[in-house]
Formats: sequence, C-alpha cells, structure tokens
Amino acid sequence: MRILTRYVVRESVLATIGVASTLLLIMLANLLARVLAQAADGTLPTSLIPALMGFNAVKLLIYVLPVGLFIGLMFALGRMSRDSELTVLRSCGFSLTHLSRAILWLAIPVSVLTAGISLVAYPALQQVQTQMLQTARNAQIGDQLPVGRFIEDPSGRAVLYVGSKVKDGYADIFAFNEPLKKSAPPPPATPPNTSAPAQEASNAGQKPGVEMAPFGKLTQDEQGHRYVVLEQGRRIQGGAGEPDWTVIDYQTHELLVPGADRPMATAENQKSSFDLLRSPLPGDQAEFFYRLSQAISVLILALIAVPLAQSRPRSGRYGRLFWAFLIYAIYFNVIAMTQNFIKTGDLNLMQGLLLSHGLFIALWLGVLWWANGGGRRLIAYGRRQLSPRFRREAH
Repeated sequence: MRILTRYVVRESVLATIGVASTLLLIMLANLLARVLAQAADGTLPTSLIPALMGFNAVKLLIYVLPVGLFIGLMFALGRMSRDSELTVLRSCGFSLTHLSRAILWLAIPVSVLTAGISLVAYPALQQVQTQMLQTARNAQIGDQLPVGRFIEDPSGRAVLYVGSKVKDGYADIFAFNEPLKKSAPPPPATPPNTSAPAQEASNAGQKPGVEMAPFGKLTQDEQGHRYVVLEQGRRIQGGAGEPDWTVIDYQTHELLVPGADRPMATAENQKSSFDLLRSPLPGDQAEFFYRLSQAISVLILALIAVPLAQSRPRSGRYGRLFWAFLIYAIYFNVIAMTQNFIKTGDLNLMQGLLLSHGLFIALWLGVLWWANGGGRRLIAYGRRQLSPRFRREAH
C-alpha cells in the first residue's frame, strides 16, 4: 500500500469510527429506554436486559455501518479538501480514481462485515433471542402479569387489571373486552374448558362486556397464549344506552391476556438467508433483498462520498453534508420502497437490485464526471457554440 493511500485510509478510519460510535451510542440509549419501559411494565424479565441489548447492538450495526462510513468519509475528505490536501495529492498524480481505490481498502472490509451481520449473524441471533424470550416467559409465567396497573391490547379492545398477587394466583381482577367488527378477523377461540354460562355470555349479542372476579390463576396453552382463569366471577355485557343487558355469574372462565398473542418476530426475520434465497415466496425474496442491500449500499455510498466531498479550498467543512444526508435518506427510502414492490410481486429480486442500486451507481458516475471537470467542459462547450465569434469562424 502506497504512503498516500495509507494516509487517506487512516484519516477515513478515524472519522468513520468516531461517527459510527456516536450513532451507535445514541441508538443504544434509545433502545435501553424502551427495554427498561418493557421491564417496568412486566412484559420483559429484567434478567434478559443485558442479552437483549447485546443482540440488538449487533442488529443496529447493520444500519450504523453504512451511514457511519458515508458520513465519516464526508468528514475526512471534506477536511482534506478544505485544507488543500486533496489539491496537493492531485498535483502529485493522485487523481480521484486513485482516491476511490484507496477508499475501497476501507469500504470493502466494512461491506463484508455488514454482509456477514445482515446475512448470517442477525438471522441466527434472532432465532436465539426468540427462543430465549419464550423460555423465560414459560419459566416465569407466574410473574408476568403486572400488579396494580392496566394491561391493554394494542387495538384498545381489551383491558385487564390485576389488583394484587396472592399465594396461588391473583386477586381483585377486572377485565373489559369489546368484540371485533364483522369485517375483522375473529378473536382467538375460547378454550375448551370454559364454562357454558361464560361461553354464552361471551358470544351473545357481540356487545362490550366487563368481568370481575375475586381470584384468578395464570395458565398457558400449547401455542404459547396466556390466559387468566377467573373463578367465582361475574360478567356484565351490553351496550351503552340499550335496555337489554346480560349479567352472568360463573364458576370459571378463561380470558386471553391482552397482547399475549403478539408474535415475537416475523417468520422472515428468523429464516436463514440461504432459505430466503431458495424460497419462491415474494415476502422471503423481499427480506433477502433488504439484507443484501445493506452490504451493497456500503460500497456505493463510499464511492459517492469521494467526488461529493470535493470542495473549494477554505470553504466550509460541513458544506456538503446536507447533500450527503439527502442522498442517504433517498437511498434507503428507495430500498424500502423496492422491498415493498418485491413483497407485493411487482418486481422480482434481480429487478429490485438493478433498479434500486443501479440508480445510485448512475448517480455516482454523474457526480464523478462533474468533479473531474465534466460540468465545466460542458459549460465551456456551450458558450463556444453560442459565441458570435465561433459562429463567424464556422462560416
């Protein structure tokens, strides 16, 4: 490696590490706040917080490495351009082509690392994380209902409140549920051991209802759904302003814990990249496209940064950062849109790769042509064509 190449790579590595570390710390702080909120609500065992932070830190690297390298190169090359170092390098024969080759010494390892995390490490860790959460939920099933606060379903149609925890279960339980509309999918079926009066009250009229019980226990079925078994309870069902209300006293009744049937992760996130590539399903193809695009974007953004960072001597250090953030935002929005097109079947995998990344390869070539003086030559040629003297000489 030449001395000038080592110098450029060293400056780029330092800037990239600084930017990537800052972004990673910000994202980890935001993630830690969300994880602590889940632990405070009782939906996440506190013993799993360190492991989840480690797993998600690996996932965050998929997003941090491309933008960290891109912005880091903009800082390093922008500083060198502002201090006239790039001008001196070009006078020594170190052109933009040589500068791009030097940047690839850094971009290729970062791209390989991103590909390894996105295609191999992240799917494997996702499976481990799901199994770990499921095991912890099964082992600590008696401690997963928060006491003294409301548990609400994301749809807002079911609410559960547990007053206190006693020796064999929970006491002072209150529940509210609103039936789904006919156009919506039906709720999970009532377990077979639900008592007949409670089953009749749950289905009659399809109206909102509240239930109160002095005692209840927590149980779980084979599919992993959690239920509260209410004992000696009462259900009141009816609509506001309507005269017909139903009051049912029952011996036992099982209620689905709100939010307990939410999946830990989508099936595509847990599949290996090789299985996704072989799968004919559009959803699997879209997931593989997204994973592969993270690694490809590292190389393309690094190449775009070389001509984009060129600026006039003594100009502002952050003058080109606006265009860098704009290009990054547009690039990853295009990737997300293309992923949706693949998922809906409008594009296949190869078409999505050519469309999304081909556009920004063309952008790199255009910016490189402009930085090499193509714009000035084009403007000078246009002026010569419009000059009266040029027209007279042509005649």
